[in-house]
Parts: sequence; C-alpha cells; structure tokens
Amino acid sequence: MPGYKESDPFYHSKEWKKLRMDALMRDGGMCQDCMDKFRAGIIRRPRRAVMVHHIIPRKERPDLELVMDNLRSLCATCHEEHHPERRAKAKRKTAERRAPAGGHRMRVIKV
Repeated sequence: MPGYKESDPFYHSKEWKKLRMDALMRDGGMCQDCMDKFRAGIIRRPRRAVMVHHIIPRKERPDLELVMDNLRSLCATCHEEHHPERRAKAKRKTAERRAPAGGHRMRVIKV
C-alpha cells in the first residue's frame, strides 16, 4: 500500500518491551537530555520521557540493540533533536498533505 510504513517488528518483541520499561524505570521516567539541561541551569523544568532512544543506532550496531547502556529515555522533543532527518521528512509529508495537487488552494466560505 503506497504511503504505508510497516513498523519494525523489533519494537513489538517481548525483549524490547521489557528492556524499554526497565530503561524508563532506571531513568525515573524522565527525559535524560532534559535532566542534563535542568542540572546545567538551561531549563527550569525537565519533561517526562515518552520513548527510549538507542544511543548507537541499531543499523550501526545491531549487537547493542538490547544493551541497557546503549539506551537513553527521552521526551519527543529531545528525540527529534537526535533525528533531524526524521523531522525534515515529517515536515515534507505534512506539507504534501496540506497542499492539493497543482499547488492551488481553495478557500471555503460558509454562508
């Protein structure tokens, strides 16, 4: 199906789900990048972690995909900072969905 991306089965495995929860518990459910910024006095309030990031990407080191020391709990904002290529791709997709083919926009006025 065009435009449909199937999720990686790795992220649905029992091993990953357990390790992910262990990493979130280890980090107190807090974004570790935010915590670093908070400790440095850069931000006033750290955010809660919503995902667990592979420090060394799985593509580079698949042998580290289930190693706790290679994981870092992050909020969505900080995770995007680690993956700017995903942010640019998401912006393009959003722009494509908003602009109709041909680049013309139509304004609907309710009467």
